[in-house]
Amino acid sequence: MPNSTDPSSVQQTLTLQQALDLGRQHHNAGHLSEAENIYQQILETAPNNPDALHLLGVIFHQGGENDRAVNLISKAIDLKPDFAEAHCNLGISLRELGRLDEAIAYYHKATQIKPDYIEAHAYLGAAQKELGRLEEAVTSYHKALEFKPNYAEVHSNLGNALKELGRLEEAIVHYHKSVGIKPYLAETHANLGNAFKELGRLDEAVASFHKALAIKPDYAKAHNNLGLTLLILGRLDEAVNFCRKALAIKPDYADAHYNLGRALLKMGHHKKGLKYTRKGEGVIEFKYDE
Repeated sequence: MPNSTDPSSVQQTLTLQQALDLGRQHHNAGHLSEAENIYQQILETAPNNPDALHLLGVIFHQGGENDRAVNLISKAIDLKPDFAEAHCNLGISLRELGRLDEAIAYYHKATQIKPDYIEAHAYLGAAQKELGRLEEAVTSYHKALEFKPNYAEVHSNLGNALKELGRLEEAIVHYHKSVGIKPYLAETHANLGNAFKELGRLDEAVASFHKALAIKPDYAKAHNNLGLTLLILGRLDEAVNFCRKALAIKPDYADAHYNLGRALLKMGHHKKGLKYTRKGEGVIEFKYDE
C-alpha cells in the first residue's frame, strides 16, 4: 500500500473500493485536500462513479462552493437514484443557496428511500421552519426523535418551533430534554429562559439565563434578556448591569439600549442626563451620559 500522504500513486496500487475507503478516511479525519485528490483521481479513471461524485460534492459544499456541490451530487443521483445520502446532501447544498423548496423535496426523497434517516428528518424540519411551515417542522423533528430520542439539538430545535407556535409548555419540555442530554448548549438555556419569561415564570427565566451566561459569557442576547427579566421583576440595579454588559459586547444592540433606558428611567436617572432618540415608529434608542 502506498504512503497515504501521497495520493498521486493511489490509482496505480489500490482497487477502486480501497481508494474510496482511503478517501473517506482522509475526509473523516478532516484532511480535505488529500480526500479531494483521491476522489478526483478516481473520477479520472471512473468518471461515472456515484460515490466519488457524491463525496467530492460534499467536499465542495464544505468549502462553500455549493453550486459545484449541487452539480456533482446531482450527477451522482442521476447515476444512482436510490442514493439516500446524496439526496440529503444535495438538500443541504440547495438550502445553503437559499433554494429551500428544492432542498425540502430532496430531504423528503431521502426519507422515502431510507425512512430511519435521522439527519434527513432533522434537516427537513429545519428547512420547513425556515419557511415558516412550523407544524410540518414539528412533525419532522418528532420523526427524527422517534429514531434517536436523545438527539439534543433536535429537541432544542423542536422547542424553538413549538415556541413560535405559542405552545410554550411543550417547548419547555423539549428544551429541558435537550439540556438534560447536553448541558453545555448555551442557546438552549437562553431559549428556555425566554419561554419561562413569556409564561411569567420569571425566577426560572433568570436561572436559565444565568446558566446560558455561565457557558457563554459573551452572549449579548442572553445578557439583554436577563436584564429585561430583572427589569420586570423590579431588580433595577441588576437589570442595568446586564443591559450594559450586553452593550459592551454589542454596542449597536438596539433592544439593549431600549431596556437600559427603561431601567434607568425607573430608577429616576432621567434627571441626570438620559437622552433618547426616536429610531422609528415605537422604537426609541436610549443613551445615558454619566
